[in-house]
Amino acid sequence: MISIYKLALPLLLACQGLAIAAEPSRISVQTLAAGKEVARIMLPIGQQHTMQVEANQVEQDNRGTTHARGNVRVTIRTGAATTSIVGEEIIIKRKVLDTRELAAIRALEGMGAPGKRDAARDRKELARLKTIVASHGWPGTRFAGPELSQNAFTVLMRMPEKELEALLPALREAQAENDVPGAQLAQAEDRLRVAKGLPQRYGTQLASGKPVVIEDENELNIRRKMMGLPPMSVTSGQ
Repeated sequence: MISIYKLALPLLLACQGLAIAAEPSRISVQTLAAGKEVARIMLPIGQQHTMQVEANQVEQDNRGTTHARGNVRVTIRTGAATTSIVGEEIIIKRKVLDTRELAAIRALEGMGAPGKRDAARDRKELARLKTIVASHGWPGTRFAGPELSQNAFTVLMRMPEKELEALLPALREAQAENDVPGAQLAQAEDRLRVAKGLPQRYGTQLASGKPVVIEDENELNIRRKMMGLPPMSVTSGQ
């Protein structure tokens, strides 16, 4: 029998259906198959989310985790937007942000803006990103969500090569944990190699419309596939 639970994260809705304000939190919704995570979304921080969970079984603990099993449907409403997620097992986790985490999230929200670049702003964003990485590791999707993680990557790719090289280990570690897309690491690795006068490995850096010299082109598409990149048939400029 399917039961319906209505949540106003992070607290259960009262029977009147009133949403209750809460501390800024990081809320993730994980979909599992055979006990392994197959998808995850991060809800925007600082917004009120209401959630309806339909499932055969729903458990909650005092740490803010909701575990639903069997014919699960989760309906998330944020303002006028509605998202539905279905699966056999879904876990909703909530972690209240501490002061440093919240400051890091707010900083990431303002980073990597498109348009005209400003050297002073670039230096400020670089310094802030280095501080975030030193305190929290690379801000991947689990820490910041995909959009803010992309902001961090945009700042990284604007950095001088010396600074890029210093932060690459953190990005590599995040990618090894599937916390950032492989394509991001491929671009960063290639950019650094080209800056050092070495052949790139993934074909992400172009010059005059063609990839800069590529290491072992015969194995290129194998490496690209490992990083989640599509095949490439263009021959690099030698």
